[in-house]
Amino acid sequence: MTGQFADFLAAHAERVAEIWAQLQGSAPETRPGAATRGPRQFLSATLVALSADDLGPLMAFHEIEFEKPFEMDQRVERALLHLAALRPATAKAADEAGLDMESQLSLALDAAEDLTTIATRLSVTVARRLAQQISAMNTTSSARGTSLSITMHELRRPLTILNSYGQLLSTGMLGQMPDSASVAIDGITASTEMMVRMVNALAELSRLEDPDDKLTYEPIGLADLISGGVETVAMEAKLRDCKVTQDVSSEITFRGDRRRLTLALTNILGNAVKHSPDGSTISVRGWEQDHQVHIAVRDQGPGFASEDADKLFEKYYRSVAERHRKVPGSGLGLYIVKTVAERHGGSASARSEPGKGAEFEIIVPSSERR
Repeated sequence: MTGQFADFLAAHAERVAEIWAQLQGSAPETRPGAATRGPRQFLSATLVALSADDLGPLMAFHEIEFEKPFEMDQRVERALLHLAALRPATAKAADEAGLDMESQLSLALDAAEDLTTIATRLSVTVARRLAQQISAMNTTSSARGTSLSITMHELRRPLTILNSYGQLLSTGMLGQMPDSASVAIDGITASTEMMVRMVNALAELSRLEDPDDKLTYEPIGLADLISGGVETVAMEAKLRDCKVTQDVSSEITFRGDRRRLTLALTNILGNAVKHSPDGSTISVRGWEQDHQVHIAVRDQGPGFASEDADKLFEKYYRSVAERHRKVPGSGLGLYIVKTVAERHGGSASARSEPGKGAEFEIIVPSSERR
């Protein structure tokens, strides 16, 4: 992730670090037996994240250690605050360096995009590692409940802060921004919404795997379910200029667990947005056939290889193509889709022709399973 922002930081490291420290309003941190953790160390760690896609130094700087899960929310929150402060620090340093307005705007947009990417990757890394820890823990209800509580508490607070920054920027409360900066702001909002869904998915996964968990059945309008799911991913779709179409009868109703089915649908839709090329169309269809409700989501992305078809719904599975393209994700989304469908007495499936997109389908009984 090298670019204008990384080059500017490297060339003006001393001054950016000084301004950044002033914005923090505190002296460099020290701990007995540890090296000073000051502005230059933070800037160096950020440059490593930018130039080498390595979050290790940044996580070490903020003491984000998975062996010490308690108070991780505070450490992640501090990391996000520090990253956010780099934006105004860079802007001030650029002004002092005599960059013209066009160059300053270009630098600001590049900084917003890169810092949002780092913040998102940091949050995804923490979420995925904590999810793996939950899975590895004792499967008793008490242990699962404790680990779930820790995870939710430690992830929701920094996400709330990140989302607040996006809202403040979009409303102009932090100062007027040029229209062209709206793309970066939308990126912050979309990334935050994606992470909120991941946190909610972690919570639901723990409950879904609990043998004592019971589904809460209620009447559901299929059209309402689909429109709600589409609305949840609307910002991400807008960011990629993707159009989402809906084809469903407003007369279809069935019984199911609304919260779990909404989660499954938004996971499929989010997956479609992630893999769709900019400006493409995602189609969502809903219908009833032989006392079963079908929901199918089709995208125009690259599709998936035939050898991946049987593995897509496995827990933590991510295809080689996803890893190669550095598509963000925890490997839990489609596993949750399958689990929700099966808990309802239904199924989940995927179809694809490489290069011609993919279609994911959920099938559940239209009446409550007894």
